[in-house]
Amino acid sequence: MNIEVVVNDYLLAWYLLYGASISKEIDKFKKNLYTKYRKEYNLCYKDRNEIIKYGKDFIPDNDIIYNAVLESSLYKTLKKEVSRHRLHIAKIMEQSSKEIEDYINSILKFPYPKTVYFYIIHPRLEVTEYLKDYHALIWGSEKDKYDVLTVMLLSITRSLLYEEHDDSIYNELLKAVLELSIKNEIGSRMGNSKAYSIGDPSVSLIKMQLYPYWLMYLGLTNKEDILNRMINDRVAFDINKIEIDKNLKKYSLNKFLEYCYDNRKKILSLNNVKIIQDVPLEDEYL
Repeated sequence: MNIEVVVNDYLLAWYLLYGASISKEIDKFKKNLYTKYRKEYNLCYKDRNEIIKYGKDFIPDNDIIYNAVLESSLYKTLKKEVSRHRLHIAKIMEQSSKEIEDYINSILKFPYPKTVYFYIIHPRLEVTEYLKDYHALIWGSEKDKYDVLTVMLLSITRSLLYEEHDDSIYNELLKAVLELSIKNEIGSRMGNSKAYSIGDPSVSLIKMQLYPYWLMYLGLTNKEDILNRMINDRVAFDINKIEIDKNLKKYSLNKFLEYCYDNRKKILSLNNVKIIQDVPLEDEYL
């Protein structure tokens, strides 16, 4: 997967206008513009997808409000900070390209787009959105202080899965599979020995019930390997209650989610799994 790390002036301006007001300075700036350019403010709301679609070739229908933003001292300050941040993210992506490809092929086994456009927005604007139609991740978040690779893969994979599966049906099962694949397994491979203790407490039981089948999905198909892995992850279960399914290692993440849903009555009835370490579950990345 090729990742293009980009700063787009109009997109940064758009999120400054329409994103969340998370500081008094930004809130005051937006209110002043709205008071002065109310008509233009309302008209430009529709522009975001057009900006993504045309990139650097985007031309606004009405540039009055964009010019007001681009010429402001607040925007100029944010742009300098974003440009520096883009270099930081681009360096991480370049250094980690092989690692990312390996995670996608060996863990997610899910069709990612060949190129993802990584639009950098200022972290103060707190934006993490993936637009599937344009293969565009819009990124500006304090989550950068955690692991950028994990959050990036989680954002894209979640969006791809949610596009295919009704969240009202899969709901907590989908959240659990995402945690197992990215927060836990990828986190573990990145050197976090406590990765399987991390996550949202609301899906921790479901996740642990899925855990033996998750190991089969990863390619562990004999009891000795499964038991060794269980000890390594410090998750205990009675393997005699589990039927080994060698076909799971052939599945994509998408197909594994469907398998878990189709077999949910059997899987979620096995109350024989527990974490055997005294480490509280915590939502480290989200």
